[in-house]
Amino acid sequence: MLNNHRNNPTNLLSALPMRNLLLRFPLLASLILLLWQPAAAQPETITAFQLINERLKHMEDVAMYKSVNGLPVEDLPREEVVIENAVLAAESQGLIGDSIENFFITQINVAKAIQYRSLADWLSSPISKPIPDLPNQIRPKLTELGDEIVKELALLLSHEGRIGESLRASFQLHMSVNKISAAEVDLLFDSLLLVRSE
Repeated sequence: MLNNHRNNPTNLLSALPMRNLLLRFPLLASLILLLWQPAAAQPETITAFQLINERLKHMEDVAMYKSVNGLPVEDLPREEVVIENAVLAAESQGLIGDSIENFFITQINVAKAIQYRSLADWLSSPISKPIPDLPNQIRPKLTELGDEIVKELALLLSHEGRIGESLRASFQLHMSVNKISAAEVDLLFDSLLLVRSE
């Protein structure tokens, strides 16, 4: 069949399979590829997701300190203080307190789940790392990260208006912390969908 088109390049191209159509129309190919690509996340979106992941990475150290010092994972009075301060910080950045409170609660619940899993692992494999200083090193860092998360979320919402479902895949990719389940990652993102600015 190709012999019939040897002297006619146009006919030869038309004889090729349909999958080569894009080779004949590079502009069309570029447009399709552009439309197929997911929307790029804004820098503040990526930063916020990275900070959330980094904060959760400290939970193994928190569990380690609590284990060695005989402290329970759950500390409800402390959790109430953390949530109250976080909501106030969010409101000072122009976020609606009620809309972000669920995110802080979810973050704490996921943090506790990570701590419990760490404790379970240490039942069969004792702690071999240096014990971190929770009051003087870890908690100040957690507070700092919490404030940075709020600032980045406020910046994101000032540009985008809200966090959309299209960012879920990006969020999932950024959650690289150990001992977190896929369901917990989705719960965290679901709570971010509710955050609103004033």
